[in-house]
Amino acid sequence: MSKQSKIILAPLHGYTEAAFRNALAECFSGYDEAIAPFIALSPAERINPARLHDVVPANNIRLPIIPQILGNDSSLFISMAKALADLGYTQINWNMGCPKKSIAAKKRGSGLLPHPDFIDSILNEVVPNIPQQLSVKLRLGRNHPDEIYPIIEILNHYPLASVTVHPRIGIQLYDEKADVDRFATVMPLIKHPVIYNGDIFTTTDYQRIITKFPSLTGCMIGRGVLANPFLAEMLNGQTLPSSSEQQTRFIHFVNVLMDELKRESRSSHFLFSRMKDYWGFFSYLFAETETVYKEMVRITDETVFFARQTAVLNEGVWKDLTSTDIAFTGTKADKKELEG
Repeated sequence: MSKQSKIILAPLHGYTEAAFRNALAECFSGYDEAIAPFIALSPAERINPARLHDVVPANNIRLPIIPQILGNDSSLFISMAKALADLGYTQINWNMGCPKKSIAAKKRGSGLLPHPDFIDSILNEVVPNIPQQLSVKLRLGRNHPDEIYPIIEILNHYPLASVTVHPRIGIQLYDEKADVDRFATVMPLIKHPVIYNGDIFTTTDYQRIITKFPSLTGCMIGRGVLANPFLAEMLNGQTLPSSSEQQTRFIHFVNVLMDELKRESRSSHFLFSRMKDYWGFFSYLFAETETVYKEMVRITDETVFFARQTAVLNEGVWKDLTSTDIAFTGTKADKKELEG
């Protein structure tokens, strides 16, 4: 099987920041670009450089990225866009899809979707006044999938780089299956390049989407990559090594990831907390998924955790990815409200 569209790493706060992106790109191939987790707008006379740390070009030399903005204030949006242009970015993305309740309640992320006129007013002010192209990422709606239709009419009036559609509504979080049939009614209405996002965990999932929608510009994948970082290689039709070599490569990836995380923060608790979160996904690579997951996330002592991580990595029964799909159920890591 050969790849027919770009494979884009989706933005998930606390997971796909620079440390993960760099480790992923160093250890695996096939990822064309990434949308960085959102930068939330906040009132300030000047933008604190620390808020742009994740997208500083020097921290992102292994995988091309597009910064993402979360917010609903046109003037702040324009200021942030100009700061990102100063870093060299020629495209930015607007988050209209984050399902988290606390974000949506402030008319941000998917909370924008019931307000098409408000979206139009922001785009009308922003698009002519930013020095780069704008793309958008959105869900079908916040409360109902019909909310997307008036928004598409608005988006079609602006020269956007692309439109990414995640075919769920915001209040569903990730609980229901992505509505591919609804996506099929939405896609032909969009006059911009379209990117699909949602529930791509296996080569079968990917093939089903690109066969059904051959004109897609790309597929954006988040949880599927976290649960199986080999996924892009598989979607590209690359032959994976033996099961033991797969496990060895994954061990190397985890070591690189931890090294990258240590560069982000010298706090041992930061590393411990982040790695516990990742194991909500990494556990899918092992035969005893549920057992590995429960054991890793329940450990409260850092020393015990890292000792057990080493044992699982070296002694755990690995799922041979050449013969076994990752049966992603979404019942573990997704108990948290993911932000993306």
